[in-house]
Amino acid sequence: MEKLLKPVFKSEIKAEIKRFGEIEDNIQEAQDYALKLNEYYSKITFTESTLKDATDEKAKVNKFKDEVKKFKKSIIDEYNKPIDNFKELCNTTITLLEDTYKTINEQVKAYDEKLIAEYTEIVKSYFDEYAESKKIDFVLFEDMNFKVLKGSLTESKNLTKKTKETIESFINKIVDDIKLINSQQYVDEMMIEYKKDLNVSKAITDVNNRHIELEKVQQEKEEKKEQKLTDKVMLNKIESLSAPKVEKKEEILELSFKVRGTKEKLKLLKQFLENGGYDYE
Repeated sequence: MEKLLKPVFKSEIKAEIKRFGEIEDNIQEAQDYALKLNEYYSKITFTESTLKDATDEKAKVNKFKDEVKKFKKSIIDEYNKPIDNFKELCNTTITLLEDTYKTINEQVKAYDEKLIAEYTEIVKSYFDEYAESKKIDFVLFEDMNFKVLKGSLTESKNLTKKTKETIESFINKIVDDIKLINSQQYVDEMMIEYKKDLNVSKAITDVNNRHIELEKVQQEKEEKKEQKLTDKVMLNKIESLSAPKVEKKEEILELSFKVRGTKEKLKLLKQFLENGGYDYE
């Protein structure tokens, strides 16, 4: 049977940083020693003679374990010092750069706002002039919802072609809308509605629908009025038919006169009076 040889670790555990990023140590040797020693003690049969060596070896292994833990902490702490310093330096620098950016950005923003305000007045002035040339006096530049940008004007602060076309198109549409409204029946009412939101189709539809409803209401009133008169006439007829008839008694008067005539004529007169129901003497 082959005799087992106990491994030996002749030096002490050591570890140190030679330079940043390079660590000199013999931890790997200690690891190899531990593996071989573990294998050795897992295969031998213990006797009185080997017990003392095993006890001493156990203490040595435990000491090495503590030393590796100590070096692990010290090396990592030492290794992390420049990293921590670098992290702190970076964080401080980032904060300063952010503050600097904010300062510059606020200045740029303030300048841009001032420039846009100036550009807006130039664009608004052209809007007002063009609207006046088309005799449109009820719309404002704000009604157009046009966002003025740096690119809305040229470097010489003149309106770009696109900006002019956008303004002219807006005003020209209003002119066309008014022409359409003027061809309708209820012009004044439609213009009132149109000026609310510049929606020509809505203005025409709303006013026409309103008049349809008004005509419907008026027709219903007329029908009710006519029905009321008809009912009244019918009621009068019913009342006249159901009411008892009262015969008026004529006043009897007396008339005295003398009649002269031939015998024949007097006979005819008498006959007339009798036939007529006259009471005479």
